Amino acid sequence: VEPSNVSFQHAISFMSDLHNSTSGGLDAVVALGGGSTIDTAKAANLYTCHPPSERDFYTYVNPVIGKGQPIPGPLLPLIAVPTTAGTGSETTGVSIFDDIPSKSKTGIAHRRLKPTLGVVDPHNTATMPPEVAKYSGLDVLCHAIESYTALPYNQRPKPQSPLHRPAYQG
Repeated sequence: VEPSNVSFQHAISFMSDLHNSTSGGLDAVVALGGGSTIDTAKAANLYTCHPPSERDFYTYVNPVIGKGQPIPGPLLPLIAVPTTAGTGSETTGVSIFDDIPSKSKTGIAHRRLKPTLGVVDPHNTATMPPEVAKYSGLDVLCHAIESYTALPYNQRPKPQSPLHRPAYQG
């Protein structure tokens, strides 16, 4: 199940409340689960550390759905512990979700979203249910095909600054 703008906002609210109610705030974020869980933790970390001035959820969301604003500063350390294989979310600066109002799949992309540490246990795949292993394999295949369909960096328009370079090219 893909996370949505609604589930992201729920996680952001939960983490922000926890961060604000804890003396000294939170020290780090741990994301234990599949790619959706890790992507949700990335978004919650971002909006807890840098809430947009107008409280507009779409401030950091990629254009054309959102404004695509760069992340203004560092986030809390994020430790990603994937329990599936295939999304690669523990290695990327991308957080994907279903945007319900526009009925589209979009995301937030920036280098600062990349987890500080990924703890990967290859034995997890041996104990996954067969259906999860099958769909994780399809996810890997889709990412591999995507690498052949992406435009090379030298065929893309030059960004106005390094901060505006895309975090992914798929």
